[in-house]
This record gives sequence, structure tokens and C-alpha cells, in this order.
Amino acid sequence: MSQHHSESEELELPVLGQMYTPGQAVESFIWTVTAKTTKDNLHEKLKSYDRPTRGNRMEMLDRLRQFSNDRDEWLRPKLKRKREEHASHQSLSKRRIEEVFGIEEQTITYKSKKSANRTQRALQDDDRAANSAWAHAVLSVFGMPHDLSVPPITQRKSCHQQIASTTEAEECPQQDAFAVCMRKVDSNMSSVREDLSNVENHISVLTSHILDMKTLMKSKNKDTRTLHMETRSSGCHNTVVQSHAEACIVSDNTLSKPRTMMQTASMSLPPEVIPPKNLGIAHLGQEQFSYDRTTVPSPPTVHLSKDINQLCEEWEESNLLVVNGRGIPVKYWGEFYKKGKGVKTAAWDALRVEWGNWKFIAEERQRYPDNTSFWRAFSDENSKIFSYQQILNRLAEHRVSAAA
Repeated sequence: MSQHHSESEELELPVLGQMYTPGQAVESFIWTVTAKTTKDNLHEKLKSYDRPTRGNRMEMLDRLRQFSNDRDEWLRPKLKRKREEHASHQSLSKRRIEEVFGIEEQTITYKSKKSANRTQRALQDDDRAANSAWAHAVLSVFGMPHDLSVPPITQRKSCHQQIASTTEAEECPQQDAFAVCMRKVDSNMSSVREDLSNVENHISVLTSHILDMKTLMKSKNKDTRTLHMETRSSGCHNTVVQSHAEACIVSDNTLSKPRTMMQTASMSLPPEVIPPKNLGIAHLGQEQFSYDRTTVPSPPTVHLSKDINQLCEEWEESNLLVVNGRGIPVKYWGEFYKKGKGVKTAAWDALRVEWGNWKFIAEERQRYPDNTSFWRAFSDENSKIFSYQQILNRLAEHRVSAAA
């Protein structure tokens, strides 16, 4: 298929990407090789036809010429590649193996996906006839019919089906009403689950408070052991009385002032009471707060986005999170949950983005003297206050304009 000339050579090559139909000619084109045809051009052309690309320019041209003259090669499947088959260089061991045993012939078998590595072949007519005869013999032994095709189903309406079709229209409104009731039940169940979660949080807070009070009492009793027997006895009695009085104050204030309850017992444990491996230091403003890392509860499951005023209050003073009997403001939650603190680091990953949004809103609220002026700035022309997301969008616009 090639024509040799003194200056150029024409090679007939198949068109890539065409659909082969038996009985029809394969579309081809003429590719001219001249003295200006470089090794890279031949390499690219051989690679497009999945031909080996090793050797110098003359070897590559001979390989392409053989492919052009062999039309049967055009219709063969893609050869299975092996490691270093198309490498630009060969290792000394591979060259030695080829010199001793010869070059390995390339195969066109397809690798099986199963564990057994066998050559797949197409079934012939004789194979199909033998397989069909074997299947009929097996079915005859078990007394099964040779034709296993499913017969067409004749549609027959029974009396019950006719009655159901007539009453279907009457049941649709009832089904819609039932669906509405189920949605209401689902909504009520969601609210119940949220209430139960809040109750669990309060129980955990009270449990932590009781444990912290017990730890403080043990530490005070430990300090009085170095005194005289009578002094130690009176000191222990005073400690118990004082602790009982503090507990009474806490129980009395529970009904009237829940926020001040935790502040009454808000004390930092002495560092010598906490094991060194569990000692943590939180910087609450100008104060260094010592705490036991093992007693830090999980972050409260609350969404302060529902009440902006509550968010601004809890940001500065809060009992949602209690550590060592002390209510921790929302703005200091990162002191207990960030990765550098080593306490429930995975919890901060889920809380970090939402806490950052709370920070933007709380710091913006501190720029205004009261809530009235704050909501006046974050309201539309109809005096309708912005939602949580609208406030975040407005603050983001302010940051973009300030950075420009």
C-alpha cells in the first residue's frame, strides 16, 4: 500500500474511531512521509495505532510501513501491554533474557477477571448445539419442561379488584388526610427529641456540678489533715457546714436565678489536685482557669441562631457549658475544644463554622449601645428585623467592602 519515491513515501493508514461493519471497506487515508518527518512524528503516529514505539527513525518507519501493508493487522484487537514494553530503554537483565530465550511473543488474549487465568474464546455453532443438548438432557432428568419462558399474564379483574377501583377515588382524600396527620406526628416527635436532648444536657450539667463539689470537699479535707486533732475536727465540721450552706444557697437560687447558680460554685480546681496528665489551662480573658480535661463534657447541642438576643447574652455569660462547676461563656468554648487543647478535638470540627458565625454577630452587637439600636441597623425598610442568615450576609458584605 505504500509508494516509494526518492524524496517522499505515501502510506495508507486506517481512519481512527470508525465503526467496522463486516462486508464494508475500511476507511483509510494517505499519510506522506518526507525527509522533514521527524522521529517524534513517527512516534506519535505509531502510538495512535497502539504500535511499539522503540528504536530509531528507520526502525519506526519500517514498523509503520509494515502496518500500512498488512490490512489484517488493522482489524486485530488491541495487544495486551506488559511492563516496560514501551520504555525508551531496557534493563541489562531484560536484554540478557531476550538474548538467551528470545523476544516474548505478544498475545491478544484478554485477561480474565476471575482468579483462573484462561484464554477466552468465542463459541462456535457446534459448541452451542452441544450445550443446548446437555441442557435438555438435564431438564429431562429432573422432569422439567424444556421451555422455561414465562407465559404472558392475562389480566383478569376479580370482584375485589372492581370494588377497589370504584372506591379508590373515595379513599384518596382519606389518604391525604392521613399523610397530613403523619407529618404532624413526625413534627411533634422531632420537638420531643429536642426536649429530651435539652433535659439530658441539664442532667449532665448537674452531675458535673455535684462531682466538682465533691472534689472540692475532698481537697479541703486533705488540707486540714496537717493541723492538730481538735483543729482538724472543728475544721472538718466547719467545712461540711459551709459546703452544706453553699448547697442550700444553690438550691434556693435554682428557682429564681438559674444563671447565678453556677456562678456561686464557679471555682477553679487547684492545679495540685488535678493529675498532671489531665491538667488543662484555659485563658478566660485575663484569668487562667485550671480544669481536668477528663471532666469536660461534650459541646452543648444548641442552636443559638434561633434567638439573636439570647446569642448575644450567652456570648458573654452562659451556663450552657459548665466545667468544674463554672459556666463558660460561649466566646471561650474554643479554649476547651480546639485541637491544641486535646479535648474532644472532633467536636470542634463540627462546631467551628457555626461558632464563627456566632462570633461575627456577637461582636457586631457590641458596637451598639442597646438592642434597639442594633435591630434598627439590621431591619428592612418596613421595620422587619433581619433573620439570622440575612444578618450574616449583611456582615459579609461589610467585610468585602471594607477590604476593597
